[in-house]
Amino acid sequence: MKQGKKFIGLMFALLVVSLIAACSPQAQQSTSGRAVFTMTDAAANMGAVTSIKVTVDSVKVLGENGVWTEVSSKQQTYDLLKLKASGTQVLLADYNLASGTYQQVRLDISKVVVTDASGDHVAKLPSGELKIVGKLVVKENSTSTVKFDFIADKSLHITGNGLYIFAPVVKLEMRERADVDTRFKENVRISGGKINEDTEVGMDIDGNVGEGNKIKSDSKLSVNGNRINEEAVQGRVVFMVTDAAANMSTVTSIKMTVDSVKVHGEEGWVNVSSKQQTFDLLKLKADGAQALLADVNLTPGTYQQVRLYISKVVVTDASGDHVAKLPSGELKIVGRVKVNDNSTSTVKFDFIADKSLHMTGNGTYIFAPVIKFETREKAHVEIDERENEDRDTDSKANVRIKDGNVDEDTEVSMDIDGNVGKGLKVREDSRLSVRWDKIAEE
Repeated sequence: MKQGKKFIGLMFALLVVSLIAACSPQAQQSTSGRAVFTMTDAAANMGAVTSIKVTVDSVKVLGENGVWTEVSSKQQTYDLLKLKASGTQVLLADYNLASGTYQQVRLDISKVVVTDASGDHVAKLPSGELKIVGKLVVKENSTSTVKFDFIADKSLHITGNGLYIFAPVVKLEMRERADVDTRFKENVRISGGKINEDTEVGMDIDGNVGEGNKIKSDSKLSVNGNRINEEAVQGRVVFMVTDAAANMSTVTSIKMTVDSVKVHGEEGWVNVSSKQQTFDLLKLKADGAQALLADVNLTPGTYQQVRLYISKVVVTDASGDHVAKLPSGELKIVGRVKVNDNSTSTVKFDFIADKSLHMTGNGTYIFAPVIKFETREKAHVEIDERENEDRDTDSKANVRIKDGNVDEDTEVSMDIDGNVGKGLKVREDSRLSVRWDKIAEE
């Protein structure tokens, strides 16, 4: 009986020792999982370029604790076009990481050498640090994968003087619990598992990396010192003036002088034209013409306002010429002008003269513009070249517009205080007078 009690006591002591050992720091070491990093290239062949060799100095991952872990510090060089031709993915790193979720991966690229028909060329990098936000989940006793699929034809650019720029565009894929065969480091095979990330990221000229960040294929690039510059892609915008008004009894001419045209966008007011031009509205009506006001290139985007500065309106009737009074020389119209890269937008000011022109009791003309305002994007425009030669004379270039998407098609007008908008105008039956340079309405 005593021996039985001794045996039970001994077993209890051993159990206590085991529990203490299990709670010791050594027993609580963090578990780990395997992470395999690969590199490939899915780009199409690229003309005269026969090789793009990318040198990677290190690979790192960022943990939830904000600490970077280096998974490879071995400098390695990979030929992207060779990877494409062979359809393989090479081993970049094979490392055991502590279980958990990693928020970012980073490649440090020290050099890119491009080979074409004229030889080898060191490409300019916006940044040698390719830092990508993506969720890498590592679980104990399983394998996770990170694949950097460089898209060479989207990554490589050339300046006007033949310098190569390499701004990486990468398809990033991350898996957990994947099946990986790394027996051949030059041809790693990945299958199965759960895909946590499958996205395309790019790098802009400032080295910023993310979805939607990239250099456009049609960008005009240059290198100034250590900086890459990108000329803004522009879209063409054509402005024109016309008049759809009916003839107005004894009035034979309404000559309107425009001093400048401006548009307002995200960067503020942009000057479109500062050339003083005079248009005869009734002649435009008789000819059924649209006179060219400006033909310019603007940075793509949406402009919210257009402004005409009208310095003078001269009305001709049976008794001669008369300078009309303007409620305001500033015709500011709220209206959307969309400018797209490498396409043409149009802005048409269709002055309705018979609604715009008024007369006071003592015979003074008042011109308060009423306009049909139309804007289009992606339009087809023809300019009469013969008339275009006579821009500085009374015969203005005639513009013809076809197709395109109409963004604005509205009638706006000016009241006696110079305010412009829908429904603001001077009524035809108004009794008007001019007192101390101000228009009054009875």
